Amino acid sequence: MSVSDKFGALAEHRFRLLWIGRTTSALGDALMPVTLVFAVLSAGGSAADIGLVIAATMVARTLLLLVGGALADRLPRRLLLGGSDLFLFVVQVAVGVLLLTGHGSVTMLLATAICYGAASAITKPAIAGLVPQTISKARLQQANSLMELSRGAVQVVGPGLAGATAAIASPGAVYLLDAATFLVSAVTLALLPLAPPARRSERTHIFAEIAAGWSEVVRRPWYWVTLCGHAVWNVGSSAFFVLGPVIVARQTGGAANWGLVSACMAVGALIGAAVGMRYRPRRPLITAHLALLATVPQLAALTVPSPTIVIMGAALVGATGVALLNILWDTAVQKLIPEDVLSRVSSYDWLISFTVAPLGYAAAGPLAEAIGEARTLELALAFVVAGVVAVLLVPRVRQLRQSGEGRFYGWPDLDHRAPDEHPSTVAATGEPR
Repeated sequence: MSVSDKFGALAEHRFRLLWIGRTTSALGDALMPVTLVFAVLSAGGSAADIGLVIAATMVARTLLLLVGGALADRLPRRLLLGGSDLFLFVVQVAVGVLLLTGHGSVTMLLATAICYGAASAITKPAIAGLVPQTISKARLQQANSLMELSRGAVQVVGPGLAGATAAIASPGAVYLLDAATFLVSAVTLALLPLAPPARRSERTHIFAEIAAGWSEVVRRPWYWVTLCGHAVWNVGSSAFFVLGPVIVARQTGGAANWGLVSACMAVGALIGAAVGMRYRPRRPLITAHLALLATVPQLAALTVPSPTIVIMGAALVGATGVALLNILWDTAVQKLIPEDVLSRVSSYDWLISFTVAPLGYAAAGPLAEAIGEARTLELALAFVVAGVVAVLLVPRVRQLRQSGEGRFYGWPDLDHRAPDEHPSTVAATGEPR
């Protein structure tokens, strides 16, 4: 496959604009975790205040995700994302100026975190529905791979850039840099040519649309069972991030080696995205979830004393599998869920991820103190395997096939679809007849 084939999605003008904007915005997002710590401390806050500000973002995002999904199916997604970017541009500029002039406060940063979380609740479901609107169906997996690749790349450079800028200038300067990324994203969205959405025959209350989204989820057993499997996996995999730094630091006499493990995970995510650009498996959902089992070695490497190089290699393999799962899963959902409910259905996926994963993080430490680290990790391994097996037991997951051109088949309602028929015209529901 030539370079032009691998990056062919970028040859399409609409997706190229979206990719540039979202990559720039993702870089801004990657700046904020490190910057937030410096900003809270510079405003006279404590470690408890840092936790409070981070929690505020997560709570706001969790509470508003379903509303964001409903809005993204009701309103033009391009305008919704652009409005969110402009809103955060104004917010981040204001915060940056206040921090630079010495008027920052923990209360201000708390309010900013709420705004950030609310905007995130809108953007995540909207992006899920917007990507397929900007790319040809044959290049959808490639487009998702490029989005995953850029997210992984900015996660490598973002924290270092944020730390250096905050140290040389101030946290306020990083907030202004983040504001600039939102402005770039808003401009690219304004230039994005999209056909106007189809006129909806009736407009219902926002909560009725959220309920309709839930109905779309539950009438697709392959989807909601997979979400439950992902939730179980999330609980198990969280033990690696809680206990991993402690175990690696204790075995090596310092915390620097955990930084090497984290770097390997970043590299693994890039490898997974690169694989997704050129590998189109015949059984996409089976392949995706077998790839998720690549996280087993990284947990297993912690259960017994292992050299850091072994943990690094296991973490790289695990991150590669997770990245490939994300690409294949996103592509499948975008092809199989009708476009007019895609954002609402995707919002339930995000909601489960945001609410269940923190439970795993919170439980891992106390559980390790109660039953020991090794048994906690063994239990985490059981959760990871159980989550994947539960998904693989679903008939439709095993039956779905993909042609070399990227067309899905293997389900009765897919097999009777015309080759050029858009997925929004045929709902993939229920178990096979």
